[in-house]
Amino acid sequence: MSLRDYLCVSKTIGRDAKTAGQHWSTWLHMDVQAYEQVDLIRFEAALRSPRAVDTPACIRNLQVQPGLNLLSTDLRLTRPAVVEAETFPSVCLSVVLDGYAQGKTAGIDTGFRPGEFWISSTNDRVSTRKVILSAHPVRTVELVVTPQWFEFAQTRFGGDPAFDAMGAAVERATVTRRRPLDARLKQVARSIQHSTGSGFATALYLESRALDLLAALAAEFQGGGERPAVDLKAPALERVVAVREQIDRDPAVATTITALAAAFAVSPSKLKQDFSAAFGVGLGRYIHERRLQFGRELVEDHGVTVSEAAYRCGYGQPANFTTAFKRRFGRPPSAGRRFS
Repeated sequence: MSLRDYLCVSKTIGRDAKTAGQHWSTWLHMDVQAYEQVDLIRFEAALRSPRAVDTPACIRNLQVQPGLNLLSTDLRLTRPAVVEAETFPSVCLSVVLDGYAQGKTAGIDTGFRPGEFWISSTNDRVSTRKVILSAHPVRTVELVVTPQWFEFAQTRFGGDPAFDAMGAAVERATVTRRRPLDARLKQVARSIQHSTGSGFATALYLESRALDLLAALAAEFQGGGERPAVDLKAPALERVVAVREQIDRDPAVATTITALAAAFAVSPSKLKQDFSAAFGVGLGRYIHERRLQFGRELVEDHGVTVSEAAYRCGYGQPANFTTAFKRRFGRPPSAGRRFS
Protein backbone atom coordinates (compact mmCIF):
# COMPACT_ATOMS: atom_id res chain seq x y z
CA MET A 1 0.00 0.00 0.00
CA SER A 2 0.95 3.57 -0.53
CA LEU A 3 -0.61 6.33 1.49
CA ARG A 4 -1.28 7.97 -1.83
CA ASP A 5 -4.39 5.78 -1.75
CA TYR A 6 -5.66 7.92 1.13
CA LEU A 7 -5.27 11.16 -0.74
CA CYS A 8 -8.28 10.80 -3.00
CA VAL A 9 -10.92 9.31 -0.71
CA SER A 10 -14.48 10.45 -1.29
CA LYS A 11 -17.01 8.19 0.41
CA THR A 12 -17.89 4.76 1.74
CA ILE A 13 -19.86 2.94 -0.94
CA GLY A 14 -20.87 -0.31 0.77
CA ARG A 15 -19.78 -3.58 2.30
CA ASP A 16 -18.81 -6.93 0.88
CA ALA A 17 -18.56 -10.24 2.71
CA LYS A 18 -16.88 -12.13 -0.11
CA THR A 19 -13.39 -10.75 0.38
CA ALA A 20 -13.02 -11.88 3.97
CA GLY A 21 -15.06 -15.06 4.18
CA GLN A 22 -17.63 -14.60 6.93
CA HIS A 23 -16.36 -11.15 7.91
CA TRP A 24 -17.90 -7.98 6.55
CA SER A 25 -15.49 -5.74 4.68
CA THR A 26 -15.56 -1.98 4.49
CA TRP A 27 -15.36 -0.57 0.98
CA LEU A 28 -13.61 2.75 0.47
CA HIS A 29 -13.96 4.31 -2.98
CA MET A 30 -11.36 6.85 -4.09
CA ASP A 31 -12.04 9.49 -6.71
CA VAL A 32 -9.28 11.35 -8.56
CA GLN A 33 -8.88 14.87 -7.19
CA ALA A 34 -6.15 17.48 -7.28
CA TYR A 35 -3.57 16.78 -4.61
CA GLU A 36 -4.09 20.23 -3.13
CA GLN A 37 -7.79 19.47 -2.54
CA VAL A 38 -7.18 16.37 -0.43
CA ASP A 39 -9.46 16.13 2.60
CA LEU A 40 -8.04 13.59 5.05
CA ILE A 41 -10.70 14.50 7.61
CA ARG A 42 -13.30 12.97 5.31
CA PHE A 43 -11.20 9.82 5.12
CA GLU A 44 -11.29 9.51 8.89
CA ALA A 45 -15.04 10.07 8.81
CA ALA A 46 -15.42 7.36 6.16
CA LEU A 47 -13.52 4.93 8.33
CA ARG A 48 -15.56 5.73 11.40
CA SER A 49 -19.00 5.79 9.76
CA PRO A 50 -19.27 1.99 9.36
CA ARG A 51 -17.36 1.53 12.65
CA ALA A 52 -14.38 0.21 10.73
CA VAL A 53 -11.89 1.25 13.42
CA ASP A 54 -11.98 0.35 17.10
CA THR A 55 -9.79 3.27 18.23
CA PRO A 56 -9.58 6.87 16.97
CA ALA A 57 -7.69 6.90 13.68
CA CYS A 58 -4.67 9.19 13.58
CA ILE A 59 -4.11 10.40 10.03
CA ARG A 60 -1.87 13.42 9.62
CA ASN A 61 -0.94 15.36 6.51
CA LEU A 62 1.76 18.03 6.79
CA GLN A 63 2.82 20.17 3.84
CA VAL A 64 6.53 20.65 4.39
CA GLN A 65 7.07 22.72 1.26
CA PRO A 66 4.88 23.37 -1.78
CA GLY A 67 4.31 19.96 -3.37
CA LEU A 68 6.15 18.09 -0.59
CA ASN A 69 3.86 16.35 1.92
CA LEU A 70 4.47 14.13 4.94
CA LEU A 71 1.73 11.61 5.69
CA SER A 72 1.34 9.44 8.78
CA THR A 73 -1.40 6.89 9.51
CA ASP A 74 -2.02 4.97 12.74
CA LEU A 75 -5.24 2.95 12.98
CA ARG A 76 -6.68 -0.46 13.82
CA LEU A 77 -9.49 -1.89 11.71
CA THR A 78 -12.31 -3.99 13.11
CA ARG A 79 -12.91 -5.59 9.71
CA PRO A 80 -10.93 -5.88 6.48
CA ALA A 81 -11.10 -2.74 4.34
CA VAL A 82 -11.28 -2.96 0.54
CA VAL A 83 -9.55 0.12 -0.82
CA GLU A 84 -9.87 1.32 -4.41
CA ALA A 85 -7.64 4.18 -5.52
CA GLU A 86 -5.87 5.80 -8.42
CA THR A 87 -2.22 6.81 -8.55
CA PHE A 88 -1.12 10.27 -9.68
CA PRO A 89 2.20 11.81 -10.84
CA SER A 90 4.63 11.72 -7.91
CA VAL A 91 7.73 10.21 -6.37
CA CYS A 92 7.18 8.60 -2.98
CA LEU A 93 9.00 6.96 -0.14
CA SER A 94 6.60 4.76 1.84
CA VAL A 95 7.53 3.13 5.17
CA VAL A 96 5.43 0.27 6.58
CA LEU A 97 5.91 -0.14 10.32
CA ASP A 98 2.89 -2.36 10.96
CA GLY A 99 -0.03 -3.79 9.02
CA TYR A 100 -0.79 -6.18 6.20
CA ALA A 101 -2.64 -5.85 2.91
CA GLN A 102 -3.13 -8.03 -0.14
CA GLY A 103 -3.70 -6.96 -3.71
CA LYS A 104 -2.31 -6.94 -7.23
CA THR A 105 -3.48 -4.72 -10.10
CA ALA A 106 -2.18 -4.75 -13.68
CA GLY A 107 0.92 -6.63 -12.63
CA ILE A 108 1.63 -4.22 -9.74
CA ASP A 109 1.81 -5.73 -6.26
CA THR A 110 -0.26 -3.33 -4.13
CA GLY A 111 -0.05 -5.33 -0.91
CA PHE A 112 2.18 -4.44 2.00
CA ARG A 113 3.65 -5.95 5.15
CA PRO A 114 5.74 -4.75 8.10
CA GLY A 115 9.46 -4.17 7.87
CA GLU A 116 9.68 -2.78 4.35
CA PHE A 117 9.81 0.52 2.55
CA TRP A 118 8.95 1.43 -1.02
CA ILE A 119 10.44 3.80 -3.52
CA SER A 120 7.81 4.48 -6.17
CA SER A 121 7.51 6.90 -9.04
CA THR A 122 4.87 7.35 -11.70
CA ASN A 123 3.36 9.61 -14.29
CA ASP A 124 0.41 7.25 -14.69
CA ARG A 125 -3.11 7.30 -13.38
CA VAL A 126 -3.67 3.64 -12.63
CA SER A 127 -6.66 2.27 -10.73
CA THR A 128 -5.59 -0.02 -7.89
CA ARG A 129 -7.36 -2.27 -5.43
CA LYS A 130 -6.26 -3.93 -2.20
CA VAL A 131 -7.64 -5.49 0.98
CA ILE A 132 -6.20 -4.09 4.22
CA LEU A 133 -6.37 -6.87 6.80
CA SER A 134 -7.76 -6.23 10.27
CA ALA A 135 -5.62 -8.59 12.37
CA HIS A 136 -2.88 -6.00 12.96
CA PRO A 137 -2.68 -2.24 13.49
CA VAL A 138 -1.81 -0.20 10.40
CA ARG A 139 1.08 2.22 10.94
CA THR A 140 2.65 3.81 7.90
CA VAL A 141 4.62 6.94 7.06
CA GLU A 142 5.09 8.40 3.60
CA LEU A 143 6.79 11.31 1.90
CA VAL A 144 5.00 12.36 -1.29
CA VAL A 145 6.84 14.54 -3.82
CA THR A 146 4.69 15.99 -6.61
CA PRO A 147 5.67 17.94 -9.75
CA GLN A 148 4.88 21.16 -7.89
CA TRP A 149 7.86 20.59 -5.58
CA PHE A 150 10.27 20.13 -8.48
CA GLU A 151 9.15 23.49 -9.84
CA PHE A 152 9.54 25.04 -6.38
CA ALA A 153 13.05 23.60 -5.85
CA GLN A 154 14.35 23.99 -9.40
CA THR A 155 16.30 27.17 -8.73
CA ARG A 156 18.09 25.63 -5.74
CA PHE A 157 18.70 22.07 -6.91
CA GLY A 158 18.35 22.11 -10.70
CA GLY A 159 21.35 20.47 -12.34
CA ASP A 160 22.00 18.10 -9.45
CA PRO A 161 21.99 14.53 -10.86
CA ALA A 162 19.80 13.06 -8.12
CA PHE A 163 17.30 15.93 -8.28
CA ASP A 164 17.09 15.74 -12.06
CA ALA A 165 16.69 11.95 -11.96
CA MET A 166 13.85 12.23 -9.46
CA GLY A 167 12.14 14.82 -11.62
CA ALA A 168 12.53 12.67 -14.72
CA ALA A 169 10.96 9.71 -12.89
CA VAL A 170 7.70 11.66 -12.55
CA GLU A 171 7.56 11.78 -16.35
CA ARG A 172 7.79 8.01 -16.83
CA ALA A 173 5.70 4.91 -16.27
CA THR A 174 5.23 3.40 -12.84
CA VAL A 175 8.29 1.92 -11.12
CA THR A 176 8.11 0.47 -7.60
CA ARG A 177 11.06 -0.88 -5.68
CA ARG A 178 10.79 -2.52 -2.27
CA ARG A 179 13.57 -2.64 0.31
CA PRO A 180 13.86 -4.23 3.74
CA LEU A 181 13.36 -1.51 6.34
CA ASP A 182 16.66 -0.56 7.97
CA ALA A 183 17.07 0.72 11.53
CA ARG A 184 17.66 4.33 10.47
CA LEU A 185 14.47 4.71 8.44
CA LYS A 186 12.47 2.84 11.06
CA GLN A 187 13.68 5.25 13.76
CA VAL A 188 12.71 8.26 11.64
CA ALA A 189 9.26 6.82 10.89
CA ARG A 190 8.61 5.92 14.53
CA SER A 191 9.64 9.39 15.67
CA ILE A 192 7.06 10.83 13.27
CA GLN A 193 4.38 8.46 14.55
CA HIS A 194 5.15 9.22 18.19
CA SER A 195 5.32 12.97 17.77
CA THR A 196 2.53 14.75 19.66
CA GLY A 197 1.28 18.30 19.80
CA SER A 198 0.49 20.85 17.14
CA GLY A 199 2.61 23.87 17.95
CA PHE A 200 5.53 25.58 16.30
CA ALA A 201 8.16 23.26 17.81
CA THR A 202 6.28 20.12 16.74
CA ALA A 203 5.86 21.41 13.19
CA LEU A 204 9.58 22.15 12.93
CA TYR A 205 10.42 18.71 14.31
CA LEU A 206 8.18 16.96 11.78
CA GLU A 207 9.62 19.05 8.95
CA SER A 208 13.13 17.99 9.96
CA ARG A 209 12.09 14.34 9.91
CA ALA A 210 10.47 14.85 6.51
CA LEU A 211 13.76 16.20 5.19
CA ASP A 212 15.48 13.07 6.56
CA LEU A 213 13.11 11.03 4.42
CA LEU A 214 13.73 13.28 1.43
CA ALA A 215 17.47 12.74 1.80
CA ALA A 216 16.91 8.97 1.87
CA LEU A 217 14.73 9.25 -1.22
CA ALA A 218 17.35 11.34 -3.05
CA ALA A 219 20.00 8.73 -2.20
CA GLU A 220 18.01 6.20 -4.23
CA PHE A 221 18.54 8.38 -7.29
CA GLN A 222 22.23 9.11 -6.78
CA GLY A 223 24.29 8.69 -9.93
CA GLY A 224 21.70 10.37 -12.11
CA GLY A 225 19.20 7.56 -12.38
CA GLU A 226 17.09 4.99 -10.63
CA ARG A 227 18.40 1.60 -9.72
CA PRO A 228 17.82 -0.66 -12.70
CA ALA A 229 14.51 -2.48 -12.80
CA VAL A 230 13.72 -5.66 -14.66
CA ASP A 231 10.36 -5.98 -16.40
CA LEU A 232 9.08 -9.40 -15.34
CA LYS A 233 6.39 -11.14 -17.34
CA ALA A 234 3.11 -11.74 -15.57
CA PRO A 235 3.68 -15.46 -14.73
CA ALA A 236 7.10 -14.74 -13.21
CA LEU A 237 5.75 -11.81 -11.19
CA GLU A 238 2.78 -13.82 -9.94
CA ARG A 239 5.16 -16.59 -8.90
CA VAL A 240 7.48 -14.39 -6.83
CA VAL A 241 4.50 -12.65 -5.23
CA ALA A 242 3.15 -16.08 -4.24
CA VAL A 243 6.59 -17.07 -2.92
CA ARG A 244 6.80 -13.96 -0.79
CA GLU A 245 3.26 -14.46 0.54
CA GLN A 246 4.17 -18.02 1.57
CA ILE A 247 7.29 -16.78 3.36
CA ASP A 248 5.25 -14.08 5.11
CA ARG A 249 2.66 -16.61 6.27
CA ASP A 250 5.23 -19.00 7.68
CA PRO A 251 8.91 -17.95 7.48
CA ALA A 252 10.01 -21.32 8.85
CA VAL A 253 8.56 -23.21 5.87
CA ALA A 254 11.36 -21.91 3.62
CA THR A 255 13.98 -24.33 4.86
CA THR A 256 16.16 -23.84 1.78
CA ILE A 257 15.87 -21.85 -1.43
CA THR A 258 16.21 -25.12 -3.35
CA ALA A 259 13.16 -26.58 -1.59
CA LEU A 260 11.21 -23.36 -2.10
CA ALA A 261 12.07 -23.34 -5.81
CA ALA A 262 11.02 -26.96 -6.18
CA ALA A 263 7.65 -26.18 -4.57
CA PHE A 264 7.03 -23.56 -7.26
CA ALA A 265 8.46 -25.60 -10.15
CA VAL A 266 11.29 -23.21 -10.98
CA SER A 267 15.06 -23.43 -10.75
CA PRO A 268 16.72 -21.85 -7.67
CA SER A 269 18.77 -19.46 -9.82
CA LYS A 270 15.68 -18.28 -11.74
CA LEU A 271 13.70 -17.81 -8.54
CA LYS A 272 16.48 -15.77 -6.94
CA GLN A 273 16.91 -13.65 -10.04
CA ASP A 274 13.19 -12.89 -10.40
CA PHE A 275 12.69 -12.24 -6.69
CA SER A 276 15.54 -9.74 -6.60
CA ALA A 277 14.29 -8.03 -9.75
CA ALA A 278 10.75 -7.69 -8.38
CA PHE A 279 11.50 -6.58 -4.84
CA GLY A 280 15.03 -5.18 -4.88
CA VAL A 281 16.26 -7.60 -2.22
CA GLY A 282 17.80 -11.07 -2.40
CA LEU A 283 15.58 -14.04 -1.61
CA GLY A 284 17.92 -15.39 1.07
CA ARG A 285 18.13 -12.01 2.77
CA TYR A 286 14.35 -11.64 2.68
CA ILE A 287 13.81 -15.05 4.30
CA HIS A 288 16.38 -14.20 6.96
CA GLU A 289 14.72 -10.85 7.69
CA ARG A 290 11.20 -12.30 7.88
CA ARG A 291 12.34 -15.03 10.27
CA LEU A 292 13.89 -12.49 12.60
CA GLN A 293 10.88 -10.15 12.42
CA PHE A 294 8.55 -13.07 13.13
CA GLY A 295 10.72 -14.19 16.04
CA ARG A 296 10.77 -10.67 17.43
CA GLU A 297 6.97 -10.51 17.30
CA LEU A 298 6.64 -13.88 19.05
CA VAL A 299 9.00 -12.89 21.86
CA GLU A 300 8.06 -9.24 22.36
CA ASP A 301 4.33 -9.26 21.63
CA HIS A 302 3.22 -12.77 22.57
CA GLY A 303 5.58 -13.72 25.41
CA VAL A 304 6.92 -16.81 23.67
CA THR A 305 10.20 -18.12 25.06
CA VAL A 306 13.35 -17.51 23.05
CA SER A 307 13.83 -21.25 22.43
CA GLU A 308 10.28 -21.75 21.18
CA ALA A 309 10.50 -18.66 18.98
CA ALA A 310 13.74 -19.95 17.49
CA TYR A 311 12.19 -23.27 16.51
CA ARG A 312 9.02 -21.68 15.18
CA CYS A 313 11.14 -19.38 13.01
CA GLY A 314 13.02 -22.29 11.48
CA TYR A 315 16.23 -22.16 13.52
CA GLY A 316 17.59 -25.55 14.57
CA GLN A 317 19.45 -24.07 17.53
CA PRO A 318 18.22 -21.24 19.79
CA ALA A 319 21.81 -20.00 20.07
CA ASN A 320 21.89 -19.35 16.32
CA PHE A 321 18.64 -17.41 16.56
CA THR A 322 19.96 -15.34 19.47
CA THR A 323 23.17 -14.52 17.60
CA ALA A 324 21.33 -13.48 14.44
CA PHE A 325 18.78 -11.50 16.46
CA LYS A 326 21.46 -9.57 18.34
CA ARG A 327 23.32 -8.82 15.12
CA ARG A 328 20.13 -7.53 13.50
CA PHE A 329 18.53 -5.58 16.37
CA GLY A 330 21.50 -4.76 18.56
CA ARG A 331 20.31 -6.69 21.64
CA PRO A 332 19.41 -10.26 22.60
CA PRO A 333 15.77 -11.34 22.11
CA SER A 334 15.25 -11.80 25.84
CA ALA A 335 15.79 -8.05 26.41
CA GLY A 336 12.53 -7.19 24.67
CA ARG A 337 10.18 -9.65 26.38
CA ARG A 338 7.04 -8.02 27.76
CA PHE A 339 5.80 -11.02 29.70
CA SER A 340 7.40 -13.05 32.40
